[in-house]
Amino acid sequence: DITDLLWWFSAASPLFTMHVLLNLSATGVAQANGKSLKRYYDRFPESYAAYRSSTSILIPMVGYRHVPIILKRTIFLDFERYEYRPRPSGPVQTSTRSKAD
Repeated sequence: DITDLLWWFSAASPLFTMHVLLNLSATGVAQANGKSLKRYYDRFPESYAAYRSSTSILIPMVGYRHVPIILKRTIFLDFERYEYRPRPSGPVQTSTRSKAD
């Protein structure tokens, strides 16, 4: 019966769990991806990049590397915010403006 309160809790439970896993920074996917991937990319850049392109972060699937990026972003919830973006490793630029007399 749709008026039963337990029915609504059981229907909302997977959505709440998905929210916790995907959106809270201290748990789940957000904690395991993004900046946290630095340790893998620093040690094994080529092999981890190949692994990452062939493995879904949330939904297990064989042949993931052949899935178009639009499906990865929508169906598989593999958002850009979960990717590792290394910071440029160049010298820090400082201002060289001189005071005019």
